[in-house]
Amino acid sequence: MNFVIYYSLMEKQKKPGLFKHKEIKGMFDGPIVPLLFRLAMPILAGMVLQLAYNITDTYWIGKIDKSDPSFIGGTGMIFPIFFFTMALANGIQIGVSSLVARAIGEKNEKILGKTTESGLAIAIFFGILFLSLGYIYDEKIISLLGASKDYMTHALEYFRIILYFIPLIFISSVFHGMLQGEGRMKYIMHAMLLSTLLNIALDPVFIFTLKLKVQGAALATVISHSIGIVYVLSVFLRKKTSIHVKWKLKNIDWHTIGKISSIGFTQAASMIIMSVSFMLINRIVISIDKLAMTAYSIAGRIDQVAFMPIIAFSSAVLTMVGQNAARGKFERARKIWNKGMLASGSIVLFMATIMVIFARTIYSEFSNMDIVINYAVTQTRIVVYTYIFAAIGIMGRSVFLAIGHPMPSLIMAILRMLILNVPSILILVYVFDLKMYGVWFGMIVGNLTSAVISYLWVRSWFVKLKTGEMKVIKT
Repeated sequence: MNFVIYYSLMEKQKKPGLFKHKEIKGMFDGPIVPLLFRLAMPILAGMVLQLAYNITDTYWIGKIDKSDPSFIGGTGMIFPIFFFTMALANGIQIGVSSLVARAIGEKNEKILGKTTESGLAIAIFFGILFLSLGYIYDEKIISLLGASKDYMTHALEYFRIILYFIPLIFISSVFHGMLQGEGRMKYIMHAMLLSTLLNIALDPVFIFTLKLKVQGAALATVISHSIGIVYVLSVFLRKKTSIHVKWKLKNIDWHTIGKISSIGFTQAASMIIMSVSFMLINRIVISIDKLAMTAYSIAGRIDQVAFMPIIAFSSAVLTMVGQNAARGKFERARKIWNKGMLASGSIVLFMATIMVIFARTIYSEFSNMDIVINYAVTQTRIVVYTYIFAAIGIMGRSVFLAIGHPMPSLIMAILRMLILNVPSILILVYVFDLKMYGVWFGMIVGNLTSAVISYLWVRSWFVKLKTGEMKVIKT
C-alpha cells in the first residue's frame, strides 16, 4: 500500500500539468498601469537606444558627403528589404511570445518545454533561405526598388554585408519571444543597450578611420548586433529566466511548430504586406522627386520616435492580455487593452509635439540641401500626430494575437495598407497631382480609418469572450 501511494505521488510530480513556473508579480491581480509600464519601459528604453543608433548611423553616412544625397537615399532604399526580413523574424517572435503567454496563463508546462527548440527550427530554416536568396539575387532585388546609378551602388554596398546578419536576426527572435511572453523584458533591453552602444562607437571607426564608408556602417551593425545576440543566449544558458531550455532535438515538436506558425506567419504576412506597401510608396515617392526620397528616408527614421511607445506598449499588452485571457480573466484583459491605448497615445502626443517644434533643427543635421530639409519638416508636421490613431490599430492587433486569433490582425493590416493607404496615395498623387502632399494625406487616411475599425472590432470581441461566443485558442 505504501508503495502504491509513493508511486502515485511520483507520477503526479512528472505530470506537465503541475505548473512550476514563477509568475510575474501583479500579472493576474492588482493595479494594471504600474505593471504595464514596468513591462513596456524596458522595451521603450531599448528602442530609444536603437533609435539613437539609427540616427547616429544616418548621421555618419550623411557625413561621408553631405552634398551627395545618394549615400542616405541609397541605404534608405533597402529599408523595405530589411523590413521584409524583420517581418518574418517579428512573426516568429510574436508566435513564440503568444504561445508562451497563453501557456503560462493555462499553466501548461509541457508546451513551455518545447517552444524554444521548435521556434529555433523555424528560425534556422528561414535564416538559411533568406541568406541564399539574397546572395544569388542581390542586384535584381535592389533594382526592383527603383535604385539606379549611385543609389544602386550604395544600396548594394550596404546590403551585401547586412545580408550575413539575417540568420542571426531569426534566431534572436525566438529568444526575444520567450522573454516577452514570460514578461522578462529587461533582458531584451540589456541586449539592445549593449548592441546600440557598440554600434554608435564602431560607426565612425569603420566609416572614416578604416575608410570603408557605407560598407563600414553595415559592418559595424553586424558586429555590434551579433554581440547583443550572444548576450541574449547567455541569459538562457545561465538560467536567468523561469523557462529553462533543454537544448534537445527531441523537443522539436510539429504540433508546437504549428502553433507558433499559425500566429507567427499571419503576423509576418501582416508585416510583409506593410513591406510591399512601403516598396510601392517608395517607387511613388522617387517618381515624384529623388530628393523627396532622401527626405522620406530621413523622416522615416526620425518618425520612429513616435512609433516607439506604440510598439513597447503593444508588446506589454500582448503579454498581459495573453496570460490573463488564457486564465479566463477577460474583464482584466479588456482593461489592459484600454490602458495600453491611453498610455501609448499620451506618450506619442508628447513626442510628436517635441518633433514638430524641433523638426527643422533635427533635419538640418542630416542634410544641407534646403529642399530635402523642407520635405522632411513638412512630412513630420503633417503626419506625426496621426500616429496616435496608429496606436489604436496596433493595440487591437496585439489583442487578437495574444488570444490566438491572428486573422483579424491580418485583415486590419490589409485594410490599412493595401485598401486604404496605397490606393489613397495613388489617387491623390496621380489623379489630383498633389505630389508629396498626396503621399502624406494618403498615410493619414489609412491611420485614421483603420483605428476606428480596430477599436470597434476589439470591443465587440471582448463582449463575445465574456459570453462564450468566442474562445481563447488553447496551447
